Amino acid sequence: MCCPDIGLLPDIAKLFEVSVDELLGYTPVSTTEDIVLAVRKRIESLPKGEDFDFTFRMAAALHAIILSKAMTADPKNPGWDADHAVDHAGKSGWGYSCCNIPEITTTMRSSAVFFSDNKYLTMNKDAIRRIAAMIRPFCDSQNLQIASALYQLTVHSENAYATVDEISKKSRVAPEKIQDCLAGDLSPFVLEKEGAESGFRFEGMYMNILPIISLFDFK
Repeated sequence: MCCPDIGLLPDIAKLFEVSVDELLGYTPVSTTEDIVLAVRKRIESLPKGEDFDFTFRMAAALHAIILSKAMTADPKNPGWDADHAVDHAGKSGWGYSCCNIPEITTTMRSSAVFFSDNKYLTMNKDAIRRIAAMIRPFCDSQNLQIASALYQLTVHSENAYATVDEISKKSRVAPEKIQDCLAGDLSPFVLEKEGAESGFRFEGMYMNILPIISLFDFK
């Protein structure tokens, strides 16, 4: 019926949960910096727990978008509904998917997502030796079984430690074999809490090993 006073625009925009720009029909062109800043503000505004859930959903959505775009680049491949794919990926609904093109590699399995721009992967002899030494213990199926159980028992909290009996029950490996493994092959990767009842967990910098291994697909 009439044009409201300009001083009312912020209140009207707040009422309809839009920006003043949107209220006036103006859509600014977002730069990469604008998008990154908006995502950062969104994450920082969320309470603990919700912030990391949102972050994962964003990573899963980016994976789904890149994968869908790569698929539809082929005129013979219709791809899928992008909105459905993003929602499905964000809920960890996918088994395994990978997109490997010259510009980017992205892989997702369940609750782990990986990205690489394919530009800076270089390995000298020292790096190769260190990587080989690091992954060797996880090439043993029993070690990996124990590591997986330890990860599952402690990943929910930075202060969680698992006893040998708890790891044994979870992994179905005998306690004496677990003790040997934790004192041997896995010792460089775990922390031990001493006291009335000792416990173990992965050291923080190695907590990423199991999710990374879970991305591997050997079909």
